[in-house]
Amino acid sequence: MWGKRITQLLVLSVFAAALTLSGCKKGKDSDNAADEKREPPPPSGTMSLQGMYTYMADAGIFMDCATREQWPVAHEADNATLEREYLKAKIAPGAPLLVTVEGGLDLRPKVDGRGKVTTLIVGRFVRTWPRETCGGMGPITLEDTTWALLELNGKTITVTVKDKAPYLELNSKKASAYGFGGCNRFFGSYETSGRSLTFGAMGATRMACPDGMDQEQELFTVLGSTTRYEIHGSKLMLFADKVLVARLEARAPSE
Repeated sequence: MWGKRITQLLVLSVFAAALTLSGCKKGKDSDNAADEKREPPPPSGTMSLQGMYTYMADAGIFMDCATREQWPVAHEADNATLEREYLKAKIAPGAPLLVTVEGGLDLRPKVDGRGKVTTLIVGRFVRTWPRETCGGMGPITLEDTTWALLELNGKTITVTVKDKAPYLELNSKKASAYGFGGCNRFFGSYETSGRSLTFGAMGATRMACPDGMDQEQELFTVLGSTTRYEIHGSKLMLFADKVLVARLEARAPSE
């Protein structure tokens, strides 16, 4: 009697195991089928994006600073404004320009018409950032870094000749500050402790330039008013107490 009972239990166990294996296999096949039939992801919704934009041969490409992903830009919505502002920047054709836009991602047909590709739809152009980049350099320190001047008192610095770009350097070994104001080379002292930063009176060469003298003098005034600094990524912010007076960006030695 017990022998018969044990035999029945073994048969039931084998049958249950077979059902389990069958179910697992069916589930796996079903998942694969679902993956094959799965719809593409929905549009991403509107978001603020900052990245390097290039435009050439009626085609725009956007590289997102945060993710380093690249997307073609659709010829719709506020794309015309983005293209127009890129051309107004007067940079070399196909050169990258840092821009801020509001928009989202969606699928659009590829240029060759075969399939679809994730594409940036620019809902609203915000602004360009001439001479700025996404950064991407290694750890950046206040001292012993070349800082290219980007803004003074909220005004964008424009440079028509590359070797005339204003910059600032702080030499930690000599405790000296020096740089180029756009017309003259300048030099002086600085002191820093924690986030505080102050500059001594600046000396400078005495070249006379047809353009840029007022901007250069404003730079000297800003340095004289600086009390502290902040570094965000590749950007250096100079403050006079709570007021942002200058923005600069770290440059690689080759730049």
